[in-house]
Amino acid sequence: MRKNFILISILSTALIAAGILVTFAMAHANSVSVEADVVNVRSGPGLAYDVTSQVRKNDVLQVIGEENKWYKVRLEDGNSGWVASWLVKNTSVSAASNSIAVVSSEGGLNVREKPSTDSAVLGMLNTNDQVNVVSEQNGWAQIQYQGRNAWVSSDYITIRNSTTKSASKDLQSISIRENETNIRNKPDLSGSVLEKADSGETYEIEGVQGDWYQVKTSNGSTGYVANWVVDISSGGETPQKSKTTKLSEATIVLDPGHGGNDPGAKGDKGTVEKSATLKTAKAIRSKLESAGAKVVMTRNKDEYVSLRDRNKTAAKNQADVFISIHFDSVEDSADGSVSGQTTYYYKKRDKELANTINDSLGDALSISNRGARVGDYYVVRENEQPALLLELGYLSSRQDEDRINSSSYRNQIADAVTEGLANYFTN
Repeated sequence: MRKNFILISILSTALIAAGILVTFAMAHANSVSVEADVVNVRSGPGLAYDVTSQVRKNDVLQVIGEENKWYKVRLEDGNSGWVASWLVKNTSVSAASNSIAVVSSEGGLNVREKPSTDSAVLGMLNTNDQVNVVSEQNGWAQIQYQGRNAWVSSDYITIRNSTTKSASKDLQSISIRENETNIRNKPDLSGSVLEKADSGETYEIEGVQGDWYQVKTSNGSTGYVANWVVDISSGGETPQKSKTTKLSEATIVLDPGHGGNDPGAKGDKGTVEKSATLKTAKAIRSKLESAGAKVVMTRNKDEYVSLRDRNKTAAKNQADVFISIHFDSVEDSADGSVSGQTTYYYKKRDKELANTINDSLGDALSISNRGARVGDYYVVRENEQPALLLELGYLSSRQDEDRINSSSYRNQIADAVTEGLANYFTN
């Protein structure tokens, strides 16, 4: 009996110690590295929550919160989710982790989706721009760019110093990334919450203490916010975005409809809507980027993205236009006579945009044009930015399905959308 008691005591002590170590590690994690081959990202801190995406071994994720031994992390596409702490490890990939860097290249610097010259370009930084470096590996620096993780070549930036040592004059203000971000009464996760800040709110930096910025709350009290949940800026408040008059100055968010466990419609020949929308969106992206536009995709692979998160991508990137790509279907699949393309909008302000894009599609596509119409769809109804939803053919029509599977048809769509947007911005 005594031996059993001793064994139980030892096991209890070990479990408590492990819990303390996990808690300590979580409280000091700025970034984590995935240890398992594949780790599910969930919508909340627990196994009962839905799987929203996956990350793979050696991926580096920035931690923006923690709860119940789960990390809330920011993903490469700018979305956030929760991963189990026991499937990842704390990492400081280099001394540059959470450091300020200045762009040193004279001709600007491409910001890429992944650490590769073959990866999609998300935008460009100008000479002397300041960025927050999360980590460095294999000649690439992971940075915070427009509220998401991105990559730049380490050869063209100069690390100034750690944010833990920076003078406040070098960090004039910070911008909150996520809604409900805690502003605490001391620079520690155990500090009491003085107020909660929402995405886009800015604070002037009063000082730096360790991994925390000292700020003034809305009522004038001294508060602290963690440096891994904010973006830094070197020029005070973000200036208001002026109206775009050229496609080359525009930010376009493309939304390939459906994805993941939401396949959408399916044609008689096996075409699945979620795959067709992604191929079409990528074709449109290629044409728009060739014209100089900045293009952001709500998804780049077969994954589920909520309607709310699709709209959040548009808001976060201050999209000049949001376009959701879909293919229609009728309930009676035997009726293959229904065919054509339709442009939907919801808000009166977007009617001109819808008519302009629809006219270009009507001129370019060898398919009947069903016109620009009001459509009560969430992604256009609840969108803060100018928004359209395009139904570019019927999967219930075998003739349309053949077109939808054709690369030439996708290119026609891409040319028409690009021309329509160019006309819209010019006028």
